[in-house]
Amino acid sequence: MAQPRTVRREVRSADPSLSPEANRLLTDELREVVGADEVEVPAGTPAHHEVDHGGRATFLGTLAANRVLIAVSLAALIVVGVIVSLATGSWWALVAACAVHATGTLLIAAFAIHMTTRVEHVEPTTAARLEAEGVTDPDRVLGELTEEFAGAQRAGGAAEVVSTGHNDNLADPDAQPAQAAVEQRTVMTPSARGSSPAGSGSPIGAMPLAIVASLVVITLIVAIAEGSWMWAVPAITWAGAAVWLALALRVDGHAEQRAAHDGRPLHAGGPDRAPGDTGVAARGRLVPVLAVVVAGVAGFCVLVALLMTSV
Repeated sequence: MAQPRTVRREVRSADPSLSPEANRLLTDELREVVGADEVEVPAGTPAHHEVDHGGRATFLGTLAANRVLIAVSLAALIVVGVIVSLATGSWWALVAACAVHATGTLLIAAFAIHMTTRVEHVEPTTAARLEAEGVTDPDRVLGELTEEFAGAQRAGGAAEVVSTGHNDNLADPDAQPAQAAVEQRTVMTPSARGSSPAGSGSPIGAMPLAIVASLVVITLIVAIAEGSWMWAVPAITWAGAAVWLALALRVDGHAEQRAAHDGRPLHAGGPDRAPGDTGVAARGRLVPVLAVVVAGVAGFCVLVALLMTSV
């Protein structure tokens, strides 16, 4: 098999929107992460080191630096506001409140997982200099540059953390620091040494399947015993279980273990997207899971409403 063509690149920041001193500081940070002044990467690797990252408003930088607090506070305010709408006495207000609550919970969970993919952080004085020159998120810039000089061909974010094919932690941090940093962005259990995926098929891992199977059986028994509109309970439960099973089957832990046993990375499963592409992840992972959970929660609320009005 022919080896992919590679090119040599000097490890440096050449952002035209930054001052020479800011580029020098960022270059020093980058070389410390990569562990080299020059690297060889696959041809066609995106050149983030020449992209404009500065010149943004300082206010945006302040928002980015406090994004966790802002996201949690905003989600809490929205949920509380919708819950207040229950004062109207409408059952549809209950359904809307539960749906918004589920949406906020999932979005915060996705955001929290995304924050764990930021494994490299800029030194505080360098971060302050970059923010003063309009870089809204210095850690993200350092992460993108690390991906470039590690030769990364695929993105790493929250969608990849929960997907098959991104749980490799094979690079030696001493010999391949940049590659190790990229791998640790998406592994479930980052470590200082190389590790292999393991644990699929354990009793703990089977618990979600057992819970879903139990709900399927219990709802069927309830529908047979009560009859009438109670058949809507297994209908909604079984539909949700089928969608959950379809999503769960897309994560193949056994394939990861087999690949790790053979000493090879597994490049399969999950959204296949280039570094910097967020749309594919949203369409391939976030939106389907969000739709399933919100529909399930809303359906549960409708069942509760029907039950209480029939009593």
